[in-house]
Amino acid sequence: MLKNVVVEVEPRSESGKNESRRLRAAGRVPGIVYGMKRPPFSVAVSPRRLEEVLLLESGRNTIFKLSLAGQDQTRAVMIKELQRDPVTDLMIHVDFVRVDLQKSVKVHVPVRILGAAFGVKTEGGIVEFITRHVEVECLPEDIPEHLDVDVSELHIHQHASVSNLVVAPRVKLLADPHAIVVVIAPPRAEEEVPAASAEAAAVPAAAEPEVIKKGKEASGGVVPPSKEKEKK
Repeated sequence: MLKNVVVEVEPRSESGKNESRRLRAAGRVPGIVYGMKRPPFSVAVSPRRLEEVLLLESGRNTIFKLSLAGQDQTRAVMIKELQRDPVTDLMIHVDFVRVDLQKSVKVHVPVRILGAAFGVKTEGGIVEFITRHVEVECLPEDIPEHLDVDVSELHIHQHASVSNLVVAPRVKLLADPHAIVVVIAPPRAEEEVPAASAEAAAVPAAAEPEVIKKGKEASGGVVPPSKEKEKK
């Protein structure tokens, strides 16, 4: 979906790991712009502006305007790929792809569940989200922010498929229409304690065997026969 959002980028002539590290240290994200059979070129952009785009409801599918610093011209682009540091989650590189507003594009759109399932409200079931994104093809201006599926009438063991999604006339579904989107699963039964284990737990622990002590206390004060002979 085309948004009235302008993101300014700075052209950069140098490239390489050292240059990218310098940009990140300065609070900029290195990136590249390509597509539409035009030469690619390198840029630097504010990570804050990128986060603002990603926070829009259309997210990664947002089509916005890219502006080169010092120039009045803009071009429609999308974020094609975004790399983040696996430890800090900070952006480390971004790819922008030029978009022709007159040509169809293929994108993955998130699925949104509507309603409270009958199987959850009255039968104790659980909603299991199976397919969270589906691929569609349409003109850039027709990219939906999400596709809705109503689960209100679903009972336990019933499901909704891709074919049940609400799609605008000019949007073409590319995903398998039989693919399951959401299913109402039965409640998970509590684990039962085996009968044998329960009986064992009910029986009190047996008393520890008495330790037989040596010496007079063990023999009750009676002198052993061998000792009696020695005494005689």
